[in-house]
Amino acid sequence: MRYDAEVLIVGAGPAGSALAAQLAAAGHDTLLIDKADFPRDKTCGDALTPRAVRALEQLGMLETVVAQAHRVEAAGLIAPSGLTTRVRFDQFLDGWPPYALVVPRAQLDNTLREFAIAKGVRFVGRCKVEGLFEADGRAGVLARQGDRLMALTARIVALAVGAHTGLLRTAGLLRETPPTIPAARGYWRNVAGDQDTLWFYFDRRLRLGYAWLFPTGDCGANVGLGLYRASTDQTVRSASSLLAEFLGDYTPLRERLSGAQPNGPARGFPIRTDFPPPCLVQNRFVLVGEACGLVNPVTGEGIDLALESGLLAAEAIAQALVRSGDVARGLIRYEQELRRRYAAYFREMRWLRGVVMRPRALDILIRKGAERPELMRAIVHLSLGLASPRLVLSWKVWRDVLF
Repeated sequence: MRYDAEVLIVGAGPAGSALAAQLAAAGHDTLLIDKADFPRDKTCGDALTPRAVRALEQLGMLETVVAQAHRVEAAGLIAPSGLTTRVRFDQFLDGWPPYALVVPRAQLDNTLREFAIAKGVRFVGRCKVEGLFEADGRAGVLARQGDRLMALTARIVALAVGAHTGLLRTAGLLRETPPTIPAARGYWRNVAGDQDTLWFYFDRRLRLGYAWLFPTGDCGANVGLGLYRASTDQTVRSASSLLAEFLGDYTPLRERLSGAQPNGPARGFPIRTDFPPPCLVQNRFVLVGEACGLVNPVTGEGIDLALESGLLAAEAIAQALVRSGDVARGLIRYEQELRRRYAAYFREMRWLRGVVMRPRALDILIRKGAERPELMRAIVHLSLGLASPRLVLSWKVWRDVLF
C-alpha cells in the first residue's frame, strides 16, 4: 500500500470517516488511519439525534445505518421533583426527521469506515501517530504500526482524534489541555419498560448534569450519566463509580433495572465542549469533529456535529485542492465557516446551561412544558440541539413559564 495521498485523515470515527467518504467520492486520493483495529468499541451514549439522522442522509448512508439501528420516536423527561413527562417527536419536530436512532458505536463507526472504504478510501488500522511535520510543501505524520515507524505525507492532513489532545498539544495546535465533561456509560440486558423512548433523568444528587437510559432494542439499553461540572466530592470519584452508586440509589432507574443484568463494567470517558479552540487550521493541518471541541455543551451529543463538520471539511478541502494558489490559505474558508455556524451557538448553549440546567429551573420547565405544547416544543428543540438558545428569549416561552 502507498503511504502518501492527497488527503490524510487521522481518526476513523464519525468525523474522519464522513470526511474521507466525501473526498473519495469526489475523486480525491484519501488515506484514513486509526490507532485501533476495527470494529472497536467507543464509549458513548450511542444516540443519533434527528440532526445526526439528517447528516447521515446528506452523507448518503442513512438507509444502511437505519437497518442496523434501533429506532426511537419519543423522549421522556423525569424532573428533579419526580414529575415525569413523555413526548413524541412527530408532535414537535416539524421539518426534522421525527425519530432518533440508537446504535452502539462499535457498530456505527465500523459501518461508517466500511462506507468510506467502499467509496475508494484506503484504510490502515493499528497505526498510532506519534508526531506531525511539514516538509517540501506537504504535511505529514510519523506513525508506528507494530515495530515499524512510517512517515506518511499528504497535501492536507485532517486530525479527527476526538478528545485525545496529547498529539494536538505536542504539535502546538492546542496551547493547553482543554476542560472536559466527565461521563460514563454501561450496557444492560433484560431491561424493563418501553423500548421506543430516550429517557433523561434529572436529579439533585447529580448537581449540574443528568442520567440517561437509551434503549438499544431486544430489551437492552445504554445507561449512563454526564456532569457539566463536578462537585468536589464527585471529582474524587470516577464517573463510572458515581454511575454505579447512582443506579443503586435513584429509584426510577433502579426500578427499570431491577431485573436487568449489566453486560460488563461501566466505562468512563471525557467529552470536549470547548469550541472554538484557538486554532482550527494551521497551514496544511485541519481539525475536525470533537478535536475542535464540537460537542453540544448542554446535551453532550457530538455525533451530529462530528458528521456535519466532516461534511463541511470535505467541501472546503476539495475546493482547496483544486486551487492554483496556496492550499493552506484555501483551508481558512473551513475555519471561517465553522466559526460562523457554531461559535455563537456554543456561547449561547453555555449560557443556557448555566441558567436552565439547575434543579429548580428544570422542575418549573418540565412541569409547565407538560401543560403547554408550545413550551414543550421549545424544550424538545433545545434538548436535541435543533434550535438556537435564543429561542428561550421568545416572549411566548416566557409567557408559558411565568403564567
